[in-house]
Amino acid sequence: MPSYFPIFLNLERRHCLVIGGNRHAAEKAMSLAACGARVTVLASTMVDELTEAALLGEIEWIRRDYHPGDLKGYFLAVAAPDDRGTNAEIFREAEEYGVLFNALDDPPHCQFIFPSVHRQGDLVLAISTSGAAPALAVRLRERFGNDLGPEYAAFLRLAAEYRGVITSQLPDFSERRSLWYRIVDSEILDLLKADRAGDARHLFENLLQAAGVHEASAAAAV
Repeated sequence: MPSYFPIFLNLERRHCLVIGGNRHAAEKAMSLAACGARVTVLASTMVDELTEAALLGEIEWIRRDYHPGDLKGYFLAVAAPDDRGTNAEIFREAEEYGVLFNALDDPPHCQFIFPSVHRQGDLVLAISTSGAAPALAVRLRERFGNDLGPEYAAFLRLAAEYRGVITSQLPDFSERRSLWYRIVDSEILDLLKADRAGDARHLFENLLQAAGVHEASAAAAV
């Protein structure tokens, strides 16, 4: 199996193509759209979820099957047709046009693979088995996801609130890194899990003040 390089892509306003209108295509199309991509679905027929998304303007629908040249101009493309016989041709076209390409459940015709993903707000846990056993990735995601509850999303909202003031008042990277580890290793997550958001914020600000970051509350409220 290839040795894959893990990476998170910013797809905001990027043009992405999904070939196929079945439920697998719908899953990928909607997940791409949820990340801000401009999604076009190329299919003669689509499942109800995609049809509704097209009517709402969440995706664009080109109502026909794939033709050579359809990948031109796209940043990323996913093939999930009912008949995989065109995957090899689409893959060659993706290579020609420099389009990131994935053919679902067809590793030889993939330039990247989709991991199994768990989300809690800004926390994104992505697990891959490099295509060898995707079902194992799903089970691992479920196992770890049980330990990563909504308190992690709340923690990251709090961290984002103060990140700017920390950066501006602690220009030294090593000092910032040490502070962030003290924050992460503190009881803040436990307090958030216990629904004690006020105490969590108070502890966060105390740690900042101890590190020489002042007027954090006023800066965060701006």
